[in-house]
Amino acid sequence: MGVFVFMIWQGKIAVSNKGEDSISFLNPRFRREEHRIHLGAGTGPCALAKMKDTSTLLVVQALDSSLACLDLDCGVVQKILPVGRCPSCIAVCDRTHTVYVTNADSDSISVVKNGDDMDVVSQIPVGSAPQGIDCHPYLSLLAIAHINSQDIWLIETEGYRLVKRMVIEGYPVQVKFSSKGDILYVGCYFHNHGLFNRVLLVDLSKGAVYHEIAVGCIPHTLLETDDGSFLLVTSCDAEGVLEVIDLASKSVVRSIRIGEAVCDITLDENGMYAYVTVPKEDRVCVVDWKAGRKLADIRVGREPSGIAYLGE
Repeated sequence: MGVFVFMIWQGKIAVSNKGEDSISFLNPRFRREEHRIHLGAGTGPCALAKMKDTSTLLVVQALDSSLACLDLDCGVVQKILPVGRCPSCIAVCDRTHTVYVTNADSDSISVVKNGDDMDVVSQIPVGSAPQGIDCHPYLSLLAIAHINSQDIWLIETEGYRLVKRMVIEGYPVQVKFSSKGDILYVGCYFHNHGLFNRVLLVDLSKGAVYHEIAVGCIPHTLLETDDGSFLLVTSCDAEGVLEVIDLASKSVVRSIRIGEAVCDITLDENGMYAYVTVPKEDRVCVVDWKAGRKLADIRVGREPSGIAYLGE
């Protein structure tokens, strides 16, 4: 495994390169890759999350069915935790320092606690083929999207009791709580029926969908902007677009062509520019999402998937 000398990771953007088992570190100021760490061969890093107020970067490793804990200060993986089969998505609760990983092939979520030492404390059975997962901003609540069972589960995180199951028409792939905690965004697609792809808005006080927003893409990742006014949606279909939803009008106001099968997204420190991974083209695209235009491409490793702004 690679080691950095005098690595400065604060303010950088990390990218997991699934096709070559590495992590790229981008400098958003100069829009270039500055460093690259190579992980274990055959691990398949696919999703990233930064533990708040720590130097730990969490790396979901799909091919190795594990979670790697990378110390950013020294650029070394300090611990590898086994999770369920084919892990895909990760969510971190900053209030409790708890990490949740969805395991698509074992129909479960792994629960990782960060106490004196990080460790997997439980495997919770959920619906069929869990994908997207998110933690409520202030309640002890998880949302999980299941593709095969075509439903959304809301689970409380103290006893992991199922609070509500919502059957979804279509295939829910991603979930995201609003910053205010009153709405759950759900990204759904219809196989071979692109015109019906949409983002659902769920009123959490009523536990019901109250609005549907048609999108022209398969909604792979959902990201609310810092001021809560817009929702950015990336597409994993052949067209590869970034769509910008105005949450006041509940409509798509911009559709920005990125490249084939775009994957994950993060914003820079000021929320001005979006960084979008394009796995089939080995690059990260920098987008001015407000103006609706591409600004630059940054070459990274093979098959970039997950991406995260590291902050301080």
